[in-house]
Amino acid sequence: MRLAVLVAALLVTTPAFAVDAITYKGTLGTLDILAELAAPSAGHLVGRYSYLAKGGDIPLDLMDGSNGAIALAEEAPCTDKTCVQDDKGDVKDKPIGAIWTLTPSADGKTLTGTWQDKAKGGKSLPIVLEQIGQRTLPEGTDITPYGLYDSEQTLTYTSDAVFAPHTAPYQFAKMEVPYETGPDLTLDGSSYRYVTDPRTKFAFPRVIAFADGSSVAAANEALERRHALLNYLAFDCLGQIYAGFGANEYTIGMDVGTLAGWDEESVEIAYLSPTIVGWTEGGSTYCTGAYPNNHFNSLIIDAKTGEPFALGKVFKDWIAKDSIEYTDAPVDQTAALEAPQNYFWGADKPLIDYVIAHRATSDNAERDEECGINDLIETNLGIRFTAGDAAVFSLTDLPHVSFACSDDLLTVKLSEMPELLTPQAKDYFPALATKEH
Repeated sequence: MRLAVLVAALLVTTPAFAVDAITYKGTLGTLDILAELAAPSAGHLVGRYSYLAKGGDIPLDLMDGSNGAIALAEEAPCTDKTCVQDDKGDVKDKPIGAIWTLTPSADGKTLTGTWQDKAKGGKSLPIVLEQIGQRTLPEGTDITPYGLYDSEQTLTYTSDAVFAPHTAPYQFAKMEVPYETGPDLTLDGSSYRYVTDPRTKFAFPRVIAFADGSSVAAANEALERRHALLNYLAFDCLGQIYAGFGANEYTIGMDVGTLAGWDEESVEIAYLSPTIVGWTEGGSTYCTGAYPNNHFNSLIIDAKTGEPFALGKVFKDWIAKDSIEYTDAPVDQTAALEAPQNYFWGADKPLIDYVIAHRATSDNAERDEECGINDLIETNLGIRFTAGDAAVFSLTDLPHVSFACSDDLLTVKLSEMPELLTPQAKDYFPALATKEH
């Protein structure tokens, strides 16, 4: 049976019990789509798909096939009447919008069939899918539409994983759409532009050229991955309108099925050089929950490698305080600098004292007192670089109840605080070496 060929392609034998999720690209009628399918058992597939022009996922639940064909039930969006939870918190009767009937090719790499509207007398459209990628699901993955989603979501916050084309081929295939391109801009001799995904609408930077003519490939790869991650978060909220991705009568009206405010995200280049690229991300997003995610984040990468930049290479009192494994072992600072993504970082006392002593005082003394600015400096001090080789000290990553206290505290040129810098700082800011002579 031809279905057995497809299942054999989907099920891998190393490691034991691992299952591959296969990414397909093709058309539904005349519209471009992507699909990711996995096989929980011979004869059954589950998955999800998205229209390339929109980006949000739609669950595909398993059904019994016949005569070598594969049958999938496409869920319809929830309403507070169609997705009611039972006593166990489950939506048992998920609304179905259409039925897919697919037949695999002899080698299992092509699927063809029909999409049939569930409504009586509903229209029928052809489906053609070609395999373009695959990933091995983590052991223990629940082979359901939600399980596929959840296994991919862990890539966005797990330290030893990376959200990249080889680990999330389905999501990165979504990014292959024409972007709107902004004008060329310059900063300290390097050039960049902003590009906008027409589906999520926020602009994100790409480097055109560094001042010294060095390669921009690693920096742009990192920027592309970050852009894809923010797109993923926006698409994720679009998909949460379906019961297979968590919707129920209580989530309707909590912005599920929207872009969650990502279309108003503001991303700006803060620093651009052949050694360091820094940018900020700010906005207010919401897709269910107790309150919005009001945020202003500063990100810095090594321009030559694209890896997260360890501020401890510039500031001697910026230290790794704990590993993300939450061990009680003392932190080896040298090792931490080589793998900064595996540690929690923060300011040590000399740097905290410097910022408290030199920060600008607010005209609103009452606000400063209510916020406890000096206490927040001890726990939430952040640093970013800005044009002219200067550092901006600010309050970052504040919880929702304190977000109004977020503020820039002090901007100072690196050359004016040599006592705070490491000998290695001049490797990233060559002008510092010039000023020594």
